[in-house]
Formats: sequence, structure tokens, C-alpha cells
Amino acid sequence: MKKVLFLLFLIGTTFTVSISASVNIPLNDGWLFNRGFQASSGMTKVNLPHTWNAEDGMFGNTDYYRGLCNYTRKLQLPIQYQGKRIFLKVGAAQTVADVFVDHHFVTQHKGGYTAFVAELTDLIKPGKESTLEIRVNNAPTMDIAPICGDFNIFGGLYRGVELIVTDDVCIAPDYYASSGVFFTQTEVTEKKAALKIETLLSSKETSLDGCEVEFQLYDRGKQLRRLVCNEISEGNKVVMTTTIDNPHLWNGVKDPFLYQAVVILRKNGREIDRRQEAIGFRYYHADADKGFFLNGKPYRLNGVNMHQDRAEIATALRQYNHDEDLDIVQEMGCNAIRLSHYPQSKYLHQQMDRRGLVAWAEIPFVNVYVTNPNYDENLRQQLKELILQNYNHPCILFWGLFNEINSGWLDRPSKMAKDLHDLAHQLDPSRPTMGASNQDDDFNGTPDLIAFNKYFGWYDDKMGEIGNWADNEHRKHPERKMGISEYGAGACVFQQTDSLIHPDPLGQWHPENWQTYYHIRNWTELQKRPYLWCNFIWCMFDFASAGRREGTIPGRNDKGLVTYDRRTKKDAYYFYKANWNKDDQFVYIAGKRNTLRSCKTTIILAFSNSGPASLYINGKSYGQAFPDNVNVLQWKNVTLDTGVNTIEVKNKHSKDTCTWVLSDTID
Repeated sequence: MKKVLFLLFLIGTTFTVSISASVNIPLNDGWLFNRGFQASSGMTKVNLPHTWNAEDGMFGNTDYYRGLCNYTRKLQLPIQYQGKRIFLKVGAAQTVADVFVDHHFVTQHKGGYTAFVAELTDLIKPGKESTLEIRVNNAPTMDIAPICGDFNIFGGLYRGVELIVTDDVCIAPDYYASSGVFFTQTEVTEKKAALKIETLLSSKETSLDGCEVEFQLYDRGKQLRRLVCNEISEGNKVVMTTTIDNPHLWNGVKDPFLYQAVVILRKNGREIDRRQEAIGFRYYHADADKGFFLNGKPYRLNGVNMHQDRAEIATALRQYNHDEDLDIVQEMGCNAIRLSHYPQSKYLHQQMDRRGLVAWAEIPFVNVYVTNPNYDENLRQQLKELILQNYNHPCILFWGLFNEINSGWLDRPSKMAKDLHDLAHQLDPSRPTMGASNQDDDFNGTPDLIAFNKYFGWYDDKMGEIGNWADNEHRKHPERKMGISEYGAGACVFQQTDSLIHPDPLGQWHPENWQTYYHIRNWTELQKRPYLWCNFIWCMFDFASAGRREGTIPGRNDKGLVTYDRRTKKDAYYFYKANWNKDDQFVYIAGKRNTLRSCKTTIILAFSNSGPASLYINGKSYGQAFPDNVNVLQWKNVTLDTGVNTIEVKNKHSKDTCTWVLSDTID
């Protein structure tokens, strides 16, 4: 859309501007907030994005506030908007949102992770002040997904709000809060790419006579295609098709090339609306024996799971927070992210498009299923919103239908999984479906791709068994295209020990060295098996889960490779960086935070993606070690000096140092 610059003051401001096409008006500043239904004199001023659980939901308070809150602000549009259509777009509201204008009910939206749009044309009068209220409720309910989950449900308007002002005829902004434009690519190869462009038009009072839609495709500023169509089919849809010869393919992190697509709506020759989006042409498939292929070449998806919260601000993330997270992910060498366990922000998907990171996007169908028709309908609604709002992102290669839907908890989910699979293919026949399972059940064969959540060596003592389990599963179901959707272990960077003892996964002692050991053993097995089309570590960052009492911080799932505040990368992070990042040459000493040593004779581990390295302790050489098949270097039977030990590991590319202190009371 064409955006017009103007000043929008906090409350009750009148502004003057002339528009000839649609505009987006941010409404993120100047809100008044309070708990409860009714606005009161004691309301707090807040700006969006905002969550009311940034404090009480952080540190293990299982009674963090889950209830109704009220957001309100004054709104006055200029008289020049007379005759225009006015839409309200909410980026996300956790969990139920009711919208009111001047105390008149407008709409209700159920679902805390997707956007919604409501038309306010008949309620907002340009030149006259109105009161906009959004009442948001994150109370638990049995008819909205997720019913439960190992993550907090942070309430609030945490992705921002805006107005969309259009002519009476426009590209529909209210079709499941999508862009109203859908690019479907078929028959993609290195030689050609077929593209279908569908544009949905909307009219409130006038006809669509005299309307035409123009499509333009640009390659780095050079126009490649220009199509014009004035044929409007049933459902107010305009459909055009074209073929691109020798397309420059979107090739993941190696070459995330994007074309720019522009769709322009004109009426009687005058532009009245437009959309501009990025397109990346690619083709891909998973093979039951050979794994994943992108653009005809093997491309195993090595990635992480990632929730959307972080320390101090919870889910009220700004764009720079997403940028920082993706920087950390890419430094480790990931080429994919599972956006667990719900739809995440539009901006995040846009950045993954540009960076070449494959996205596993999924709905919050987590853990339990109940045969409640309202719950069924909510799952379908959230799947429609996920797909239609994110349809054009090249980073999304599949749609996730479920995570650990356990038949032993409530009702059997098999039929619902099949219904969602069919709905996804109806909405988007160009992408496969997928699911994440933690059990052997019939619905594992429903999605096109299946992956498993397995924690051998953490929740049990079967360290190293993930390989044998995967082989057995592959033999039992040779037709299934299977991967690993979760594996991981907890680690607290403030808990260190020389000994390697399996900690209680539900206890409060989670020394970091077990997580490191866990990932070395598991990745050693996983990397040997080419039939696994993906493996996603649980998880990239520690995250809030109010019911947990693990490590030193209550209310925290500490399986992240990076701490909740993003300040500390754990040893296991550098282990994967050594295996997945081939460009940033480095060596890293494991256990460097274990500064107070208790064993005089020890094994020193380091990770290197740049060949062998030499060890020095207090300047004395302990020889050279070579990386094994997972880039681990070992020096065995190393004797530490009593007192201070300056450890240095270096090769011709880089070095790493740390200081350990051995007590003189050690035998």
C-alpha cells in the first residue's frame, strides 16, 4: 500500500491530509490501559506492543494474571477521509479480543497469535472524535487453541494496531486479515516458473465496473512482467497467470533471492490501491530415504525451535528484537527455524524470507483435543488465518498441523488431524503439511511429512539411543518422510561441575556440562542418518513456562542454547556452530564457566570448525588435537596446576582462553 506521512498525536488529534489511494495509520501510541472490563480514572498510559504479564509471568508465578483487560484511546480522523472506508487491523491480541467504537460492539476475535481486521466505516465519522476500545482476555478456555502448553499465555495487544483507510473499492484487507493478494507458484525449475496471481476485491457501496488490476514483477529494479486484467470472476476475484523463464531461485541461506511483485488496483484509470510483496521461486521435496531437497539438491534442514518471548518484555517484541534473535540463529549456522508452537509475527517471516531461513509455521494445536464443535471451528479458523496471512512468504515450505496431540489425555485427535490436513491442501495445494509427534499413533501418517519430539538421555537414561530408535521407526514405516522436530536438555549457566552425572530433568540442578554432553551424543547419531529430512533442537532460547521449577530461575524452561536475556551462549551453542557454520572460523573451549575446578586430572574439550588446535596451560604445551566427526577436540588426562590455570586453545585461524582455579585442598 502507498503510505502517506503525517503526524498522529497521542489522543484526540485532528490532522489534515489528502489521499488518493489507501493508507496505513499506526495506532501504537497513546493508549490507556487497566485491568477489568470498565475504563477507569486510574488507567495507565501504554504504547504498543504491550503485554500485562511482562512482570508477573516471568518468574514462576503460576497465578500470573489471566483475565480481562481494557485498552482505550481517542481517535479523530480528518474530514478529508469523508467517504473513505476505515478498517482496524490488530496484529495479535492474546487470547480473545472484543472491539468497541463509542461503546458499540464491532467484532470479537478468538485466537492469540494471528491478526484480524474489522471494518469501522459506519462507526467512525471523519472530523468527529470517537473512542476506540479493545477488551482483551487471556483467561483459560476449552474452546480456543491452545488449551494448554509448556509455555506462558502472555495477555495483551503485543503486535501493534493500525487503521487502514481505502476507497470504497479496494483490495480486500479483511479476508482473514490477509493482504488480499495470493501468489501461487507451480512447475518451478531452473528453466521456468509458472505463477498465478489472485487478487480479491472489495466494494461496500459502488460497483466494480471500470476496475482493472495490474501486476508488475521486478528483478532488482528491472521490470520483467506487466499484466493487466479487468475480468472479475465470481467472488470478486481477478486471476492472472504468467511464466518466468530461467528464474533466479530462492536458494535458502546460500542465495535468498527475492523478486518484487506489485499489484495495483485502478478504477476508471485512477490508482486506488496497491500491494507490494517479495516473491521467491523455489521447488523442494522430502524423500523417505534420502531426506530433504531444495531446488533439486540435498538440503538437510538443521535448525532450532523458537518461542516468541524474552526477558523483561515477554511477547511485546520490537523489530530489533527479532533481528537480534535471527542474527544469533544464523551465527550458529542454522538454515531453518521451527516457529513453535503458534503463528509468529509478520515481520519475522519477512526477515526469514530475506535471510533464506526456512520456516516451519504451525497452529497452536498442542497436547490435547476435545470434541467440542467450537474448538474444532477455532482450529480451522486459526489454520485459515495462518495460511492466508502468510501465503506469499517463500521461507514457509510447509504448514504445521499439530504438536504432541496426546490421545491418552482427552479425546482422540485423529479425525481432526485429517480434517486440518485436507483444509490446508484446499487452501494451499502448493505446500505439504507436517506434524510433530511424541508417540506412536495412527495420525502420524496423516500429514505429508512427520517429525518426532524425542529426548533420549534427558527424560530417561537412554543416551545415544535416538539413532537406534530412528532406524526402527524408519523400518516400520518406510513410506513416511520423517525427521526430528525436538531434542534437547536443560542447562543453567550458573550451575557448573567437573563430574558428568545425569541430573533430574525436573529438578533444580541442571549443570551445563550435561547439556553439552547430551548434544554431542545426539548429534553424533543424527548426522549419520540421511533419511532424516530435518532436525530441530529444542530450543534456541530459554523461555517462560510458569509451572517449571528447574535450574536457578523458577518458571523457566532452560533447554535453550542461549539464555532468556540473549546475553549468554551456552557451550552447546558453540558445538553446533562448529558443525553448522562453515564460514566463521573459530575454536571454543567447553566448560569455561566452570572456573572453580575440583579434579586435578581432567579432560579438556574444545570445538573447532577450522581444523586441529593446540592446547597450552600456563604457557606449557599439551600438544595438538584433531576434530572428530562432529568437530570435537579432546585432550585426555590433563593435569591442572594447583591454583590458577590459564587455558589457551589456538590454531592458525583463531584462539580461545579461559581461567580455571584448582583448590589446593584437592587430593
